[in-house]
Amino acid sequence: MKPSLHPKEEERLTELRRYGILDTEREKDFDELVEIASDICETPVSVVNFIDEGRQWFKAEVGLGVRSTPIETSLCGHVILQGDFVEIPDTLRDERMADNPLCTSEPGFRFYAGAVLKGANGLPLGTLCVLDHKPRTLTDRQRKILTVLSKHVMRELNLRVALEDERVLRREVDHRVKNSLASIGAMFSMKARRTSLDVLRLELEDASTRIRSLASLHAELHELEAGGHIDLKSLFERVQTDLRYLIPEAVTLVIEVEAIETTPQLANALLLIVNEFVSNSVKHGSMDGTGTINVQIKSDARSWSIVCRDNGAATKLDAERAMAKSGLGTRVIHSLANSLGANAEWTATGDGMTLSVVSQHT
Repeated sequence: MKPSLHPKEEERLTELRRYGILDTEREKDFDELVEIASDICETPVSVVNFIDEGRQWFKAEVGLGVRSTPIETSLCGHVILQGDFVEIPDTLRDERMADNPLCTSEPGFRFYAGAVLKGANGLPLGTLCVLDHKPRTLTDRQRKILTVLSKHVMRELNLRVALEDERVLRREVDHRVKNSLASIGAMFSMKARRTSLDVLRLELEDASTRIRSLASLHAELHELEAGGHIDLKSLFERVQTDLRYLIPEAVTLVIEVEAIETTPQLANALLLIVNEFVSNSVKHGSMDGTGTINVQIKSDARSWSIVCRDNGAATKLDAERAMAKSGLGTRVIHSLANSLGANAEWTATGDGMTLSVVSQHT
């Protein structure tokens, strides 16, 4: 007998698809559950299955050897219409299964016991069941364990759905934060263009660039999963565009970054170092509206380095002041270097400033 459709079949199928479990690869977590079920219940066959449209699909199985069967021969298709736990001591004595070829053939399934898997809305999705080739019954202990294992299946699935929902929500929040940062940066830039006070204009442009650079970093973080790494080349390509708002038109900015993937923490620190160096070069480097600022970021198996140079009029005394952390920007850079387990070294000979930060540990 072919199983009847559930009274809320469309809603049930929608709930099943919400879990995103259909047609996924086999997984150890589920395989172990059916192995335990088969061992505890002393049955040759155990499966975690879901009743899809027109088929019964197996997420995990022991003793079956297939991933799906037609709905016409599905035993579980009947069971999900009945209750939370169904045990059939002899399938050939059950009118729903007496003519089922899976039961009448040799060796057929003569015994069935299954705990129904229910979605968050209470609708049945499938079962965790055990089958045997001979009529029999389970003990109370076996029934209890089978029920507990079925709850583990749904806890795992519900956890995955919750994590996915959280990920989607986080990405939406991240997207809004990124857009907000970009809007704030643009607002500061607009105000900077409208002011006639040079000092205020520089401060507003500096704030705008910092915010835009933060937005660029956030855009990279937005694409990461937990434990992911940032592509520094991609990040600094975005940052270089944003930094142009801070630099006079006649000043050339060159940022050379090797194809490096690194942690968000290191990427953030390097980004801030570049921001501070460029800002200091424009404000205090005596570049006279022209010149070049060059940044090189490299890495190998044991170390990474960042070298920032400008060709302004910085002197040896200026480098000594930077090493002494006399300004806010230099203090920030030294603090960032220390946080990375590295030292910041400033040098100048009258034809520009050079900042070198090198780490011996990646």
